[in-house]
Amino acid sequence: MKLENKQIAVYTAILLAIIMLFLPGPDPSKVNLDLQLMAQIIGNKEDHVAPGELSQWIIAGNNDYQLIDIRSKDEYDKGHIEGAINIPIENLLHKNVITDELNHDKKIVIYSNGSSHASQAWVVLKGLGLDCYILEGGYNGWNAAVLNPAVPSATTDDEILLYAKQKAVAEYFGGSNIQVQKPANNAAPVAPQKPQGVKKKKMQGC
Repeated sequence: MKLENKQIAVYTAILLAIIMLFLPGPDPSKVNLDLQLMAQIIGNKEDHVAPGELSQWIIAGNNDYQLIDIRSKDEYDKGHIEGAINIPIENLLHKNVITDELNHDKKIVIYSNGSSHASQAWVVLKGLGLDCYILEGGYNGWNAAVLNPAVPSATTDDEILLYAKQKAVAEYFGGSNIQVQKPANNAAPVAPQKPQGVKKKKMQGC
C-alpha cells in the first residue's frame, strides 16, 4: 500500500513521540502524548507556521510568540531570523530550559534547517502542553520563501503584484537576489514598496 505524505508525517510523529519518551530531558511522567490528537494536528497542517506568515508577524511587531532557533551556535551566528533565540536542540529539552527559558504564555515557534530535529522537539513540547509550532521548511525555507522570492513564471497583474509585495518583504529583511519584474505589456518595472509604518532593519548575524 502506498502511503501519502500526510500519512507518512503522522506515522513519523507517532514514532518520534514514542522514541522521545526514552530520551533524557523532560520527566516522561509529565508528558501527555495524545497520539490521535497529534496525528490530527499534523494531518491538518496545524503544527506549522508558514515563512510568509512569520515575516508578517515580525513586520507587524507582534509579541505573542517566542521564536527559537534550535540549530548550533555556529549556524545561528552565520545567519538567523530576526528576533530568534538560539537554544540548540541538545539543550532545548532539558527540564530547566523548558521551565525557565521558554515562555509558556506565548506561542512557541521552533526551527532548524528543515530537518527532523524540529519535529522531535515539537512532539515533546506539545506533549508538555506548550502551544508549539514548527516553521515550515526551517531556516532554509525562510531563505527561499522570504529572503529570495522566485520570479513568477506568469506575468499576470496578480502575479506581478504578489511578487512586488514579496520583494518588499525581502528587502525589509535584507534579502538578496532581488530582481525587478517587468509586466507583460512592457510598462515600467514594478518597484518594491517598503512596508508602511515600519523602518527597514538588517537581520543580525547575516
